[in-house]
Amino acid sequence: MTVDGGDGMARAAALVALQGAGAPLAAGGRAAGIIEAALALFAQRGFDATSVPEIAAAAKVGTGTIYRYFDTKEALGNAAWQAAKRSLALAIAPVFTAPPAPGTPADQCRARFMGLWKAGGTFAREWPAAFHFLEFHHEPRFLDRQSLRLSEQMMAPIHGWIADAQAKGVMVPLHGEALAALVWGALGGLVRHTVMMNQPLDDRLLEETGAAQWHAVAAPAVSAPVVSLGTA
Repeated sequence: MTVDGGDGMARAAALVALQGAGAPLAAGGRAAGIIEAALALFAQRGFDATSVPEIAAAAKVGTGTIYRYFDTKEALGNAAWQAAKRSLALAIAPVFTAPPAPGTPADQCRARFMGLWKAGGTFAREWPAAFHFLEFHHEPRFLDRQSLRLSEQMMAPIHGWIADAQAKGVMVPLHGEALAALVWGALGGLVRHTVMMNQPLDDRLLEETGAAQWHAVAAPAVSAPVVSLGTA
């Protein structure tokens, strides 16, 4: 693989983040069924307020069956968190593995940003429990070393891309982690709004909100509208 600058490093990091990731949420099997049941309850009630017997009832298995697959509730929490993160990584990976869009660096950055925004929105639409679990459990206390490492791998391509865009003067010079948090927070707010208003999170809404969010993170010279002076 050829790595050319920050953009190439971001694409390479995205591929590395998926190596050894295991099966995403769509995989079948009893363990996957337990994880999906746990995700739904964790997203609805929170990790601490959810008991293992409740998860067993939702998964339609005995409580003892859960402990055959997961030694503790914390182990199940890590498995659920990792499954959600891996599925999100799979959703956004094509944004980084695709070749850059044609045009100027600003055009390329905007296209990649829109791709990320739409991929995140589509993930929230298709896997709502996983999205909400990740949104409300940022680096929770029960995460083990493997989960923390997966989080670092997941964010590496995003932080690398932001740094590259900032070096080219395309995005605002805000700390990469803070910038990523602002965008994720905006997407989470949009998802909550659509749920409360019973509004579909469709492609048109993602396109319109993504364009508005891009203006919030693009450098002023990039986001400013082109004004035609015309003639007197």
